Amino acid sequence: MDLKESVEEILADFRKSLQADGGDIELLGVADGIVKVRISRTTVPVTFSSFLRKYKTREGVSCGRCQIPTKTIVLALETALKEKIPQITKVEAINEFSRK
Repeated sequence: MDLKESVEEILADFRKSLQADGGDIELLGVADGIVKVRISRTTVPVTFSSFLRKYKTREGVSCGRCQIPTKTIVLALETALKEKIPQITKVEAINEFSRK
């Protein structure tokens, strides 16, 4: 399995959790240890977020009625990727999906 496939496998689990909360994530590429993703923020308030419960993070979350900040999603993904794929050094979010 190559690096991109390994990242996709971990990302698939994130995608399920984010989609359950009304968001999404897309892998744009992996190069030089940097993973680039596009994220749409969730629509479920933080209080009811399955993503936050599953990944046990509240980094950057200040209110129970707000959406999960993009930074929180990026940090959770970066932590998971670094634990399983040592070559990964950073995750970057490239502008969110456009809302229609």
